[in-house]
Amino acid sequence: MEEDKSKSAHVLLLPYPIQGHINPLLQFADRLVGKGLKATLVAPVRSRDDIRRADRSALTSTNTEYISDGHDDGLPSDYSSEAYWATLRRVGSQTLGDLIARLNEEGPRPVCLIYDSFLTWALDVAHAYGILGVTFLTQSYAVSSIYSLCHRSILVVQREPGARYSLPGLPLLSLQDLPSFIVQSEGNGFFLDLLLGQFKNIEKADYVLMNSFDSLESKVSEETAEPWSPKMIGPALPLAYLVGRNARSTSTGDDQGRLVNCLSWLDERPVGSVVYVSFGSIAALSVEQMEEIASALRSSKWPFLWVVRIPFAHQQGGNQLPEGFLEATFQQGLVVPWCPQLDVLAHRAVGCFVTHCGWNSTLEGLSQGVPMVAAPLRSDQPTNSKFIFDVWKVGVCAEVDGNEVIRKGELERCIREVMEGERGAELRRNAHRWRGLTTEAVAEGGTSDNNIKELVATLSNFHLNNYHK
Repeated sequence: MEEDKSKSAHVLLLPYPIQGHINPLLQFADRLVGKGLKATLVAPVRSRDDIRRADRSALTSTNTEYISDGHDDGLPSDYSSEAYWATLRRVGSQTLGDLIARLNEEGPRPVCLIYDSFLTWALDVAHAYGILGVTFLTQSYAVSSIYSLCHRSILVVQREPGARYSLPGLPLLSLQDLPSFIVQSEGNGFFLDLLLGQFKNIEKADYVLMNSFDSLESKVSEETAEPWSPKMIGPALPLAYLVGRNARSTSTGDDQGRLVNCLSWLDERPVGSVVYVSFGSIAALSVEQMEEIASALRSSKWPFLWVVRIPFAHQQGGNQLPEGFLEATFQQGLVVPWCPQLDVLAHRAVGCFVTHCGWNSTLEGLSQGVPMVAAPLRSDQPTNSKFIFDVWKVGVCAEVDGNEVIRKGELERCIREVMEGERGAELRRNAHRWRGLTTEAVAEGGTSDNNIKELVATLSNFHLNNYHK
């Protein structure tokens, strides 16, 4: 091809193809474009709908290219995670390489592939085509450090009641505070291998990025002795919700209608009066757990907005509301299958966030200064919960009983603790402080902003030195 005369470096970004991993990389792509780079999001063909549901403003600034994961027409009903992963690696590697080869020929030539840390094979593809490989860790520094210690066999989990773990930079952890897949490894071998496998070639990456920020996990970053040194560039959220606080949702179609419904309902509620409840985009709760949550919300007397997601095909029977609940609470609460979470958390009416403690949700709650009731389910969520109530002190933790169910009385107690009295006022003050620190990190001259500038300078120099000789 002709020599690429563009002065802007071109970056490819490859997320793990689920919504919770697509969104952070898409937002980071938008941040890179804002610093003068070209960015292209690369995703499997069957992820088109997930991409369309993402932030429209970020999609406007970012190009999109599709590769194959071997299932362009959708996943078969009997697919397994292991089989999908093998196909994604085999077919994805080939079609990603084909894409880079085409861009090298037709332009704009990429200088770098920023890939989700789960997709370790992408580093080999990047280096095979002579471009930089940058891994992007989508979980917290604390959780990533725990997985890294397990990968290197420095941390060996003893599954005994009362066990405690003293790890560099982390608070004293109980067995219940550790990521669930390293505690309950039986039957979770694939997921454990995936999580620990993030670190098998991380030292070969040209750069390591992390969706966190320095002041949030300063003790972890200062005291851990990892062989990899991440640059924290988060939170990877739309800047309009963080700096200036003048966000306007970019939802479209049916989502726009739900947005209007949610926000109009919130507009009619007093400041700080609404309990917002969401357990993320994947979980489907049992009938028993749904009944306990419903009873707690009703008894609390506080207005509530509850997101009850329509379950996936393999989750039939999950997320079922108790019979008669909607009729009994129509004046108190609103139940929706989806809502624009950042818009809701940014609304003045919201005073409490009952959350499963997924990392994206945790960052969103912190960024908007909303106190939380931590109700972790699995994966990294128990560790995130520990930081929410014990380190950052922006929430309380709802404890499960012997059947792994949060009972009505426990959840109601937690909601009242966040919403009422001096304890609630203290949590609101702490949450407001973290809201400010989040803004500082991403604002001009903040730690995350400076780390992004450093990366941009590195990529721009690579572009000039290799494509403008």
